[in-house]
Amino acid sequence: MEKLEPWHSSITEVHQDDLWTHGVNQSEIIREFSYEEMVFFLLKGKRPTPTQRNLLRAVIVSHISHGITGQSTMAVIQAADCRSDFLHAAIGEFSVGAGIYHQGGLRAAMLELQNFAVMAPSVRATCITERLGAREKIIGFGHRFHSRDPRARILLEIAEEEGFTGPYLIAAKEVKTILRDKKGIFMNIEAAGGAILLDLGFDPAIAHLIIITGRSPMYAAAYLERLAQERVPFQKLAVADVLEK
Repeated sequence: MEKLEPWHSSITEVHQDDLWTHGVNQSEIIREFSYEEMVFFLLKGKRPTPTQRNLLRAVIVSHISHGITGQSTMAVIQAADCRSDFLHAAIGEFSVGAGIYHQGGLRAAMLELQNFAVMAPSVRATCITERLGAREKIIGFGHRFHSRDPRARILLEIAEEEGFTGPYLIAAKEVKTILRDKKGIFMNIEAAGGAILLDLGFDPAIAHLIIITGRSPMYAAAYLERLAQERVPFQKLAVADVLEK
């Protein structure tokens, strides 16, 4: 009979009445770590510096709300109208919004910046010009409502105040300058937050973690607000099921 190989983790240890994470007792983590410190610690295996902690905090908090017209928030509202519980509402909104043009935008922007960061400035400028000529979108730049995304501006200000920079922030700012001069387009939250996350050492593969932690409280608030309005299901919407001939 084949011997089963036990699973091991270098992240966590569980003993009788005792828990450890990366060699630190859980009691110390509970007493002393902020939420963003805990996230950084779990992923990187070390406690962040004050600057790293503040920047991660800012990126998470910056994703808290974007209004109620986004497809993900609309999914939560519709779930509330159907009297689905919040778990199903949350699953629905993350499934609906996970694509590249909504909640997947952070990961997509991080991948864009990874490509831009390894290009020489002249190559980067040529690449952007060619993509604009082909009417191709540069992920992480421009916004459907804001001419200048206020969240991106604040994140860049905090990074500057902290004296924090890196190859991805530098690349993002250079791309912004080109797009601003050519098309009047500015950086949005995903390029600003994505550049900071990359320079903090975060992998784009887990970019949705920031979306989940940042936006879930907003979805809970929107869900409770909608329930409190006591709306009936199947309300009339300005949507046509059948086109008139």
